[in-house]
Amino acid sequence: MKLRTVAKFAVILSTLLFCVGVGVYSFVQLKLADKTQTVDLLELVPADSRGLLETDNVDFFISELPRMAYAAQFDTLHQSNLIETIFYELTQYTFHAAHGLSNQVNQLMLSFHFPGNPRDMVAYFRMSKEGKDLFKEVLREKYGDRFTPKKEIYRGKEIQVYPLDAEDFLSLYGGKGFLVASHEKRLIEQVIDAQLDKRSLSRDTVLASLRHNKSSRFMTLYGRTASVPLLTGKRDYCWSEFDLHMNSEVIYLNGSMAAPEACMPVMAERLGGIPQVAKDSLLILSGTARIDSCINRASVAQGDTLFNQCIANLSPSASYIMVADMQEVVRNKEFFKPYLPPFINEWAEMFDPFILSVQVTEVDGRFSHIFVLTYRE
Repeated sequence: MKLRTVAKFAVILSTLLFCVGVGVYSFVQLKLADKTQTVDLLELVPADSRGLLETDNVDFFISELPRMAYAAQFDTLHQSNLIETIFYELTQYTFHAAHGLSNQVNQLMLSFHFPGNPRDMVAYFRMSKEGKDLFKEVLREKYGDRFTPKKEIYRGKEIQVYPLDAEDFLSLYGGKGFLVASHEKRLIEQVIDAQLDKRSLSRDTVLASLRHNKSSRFMTLYGRTASVPLLTGKRDYCWSEFDLHMNSEVIYLNGSMAAPEACMPVMAERLGGIPQVAKDSLLILSGTARIDSCINRASVAQGDTLFNQCIANLSPSASYIMVADMQEVVRNKEFFKPYLPPFINEWAEMFDPFILSVQVTEVDGRFSHIFVLTYRE
């Protein structure tokens, strides 16, 4: 896995958890004025994006996370400038009665791009009216009448560039039913290219095989990586989905991997050939028969530790399992690079008080995975 890819997914997790952790999404509470919008935001996302975050309702996560035992663990998380600008500095103004802002953002996407800095991000909103008009009012409310955008034309499309301060800018591109925002104008231009040339991420057949209609209140991260990176080595032909679920003491990330059909046998062979590692704070094991035996032993083991409980809770039909105290990952990130998605490995310190349980199941050439982070009191 290339360092850039690792950095990219560190940014993805940073954004994901920041979105979950702060109560600034006033957009999602606004009344839906027009349910006829059918904009597919994926048709705007550049095809070379390294990852994608998608949600339909962040308010659910905002109300739940503060009650979690581990909520304080994310207080010092690095915040993306784009997220901070849009969802904190701007959305606090959306309830101002003078503006009559009755629109709702009923879908949000975030795409992540090379080289992997926090600024290399684009936010996409599906809205019930032309988003640039909404943001014009919001920005004027914050910065005053003297705050006017510089308008630039790219391939016949208008980009509005707002000066946030002496050194920073926010670029907006709006159309019927959508708004796109980024600190980097070059990324807005890539969005316009994707839209006009019909070369967006919506044409990626591997990603399309993962995306499907979900129930409400979902948040899903799609990464151009295998959930166990050693399955594809340094190549990026695989996509993985991670649906986020939480309860009071556990974070779940579950989903599937998808790759071109010709690559599946290679991935299955590599999955079955992962060498065993077993010590007090780490277990790595492949092969259903060995996993079944290991789980049975953990179920009857003396000294019912949380680590053993995490092993016992895994499926005996899994093709591969890993259970690791995240303190072990923090101490040896380089070792874990082939075993963990970069957004977990690079942000291991955030998960220091958790035990991570992973299982991958391969059935008929399809791979599903479950990542469970269990809070250690």
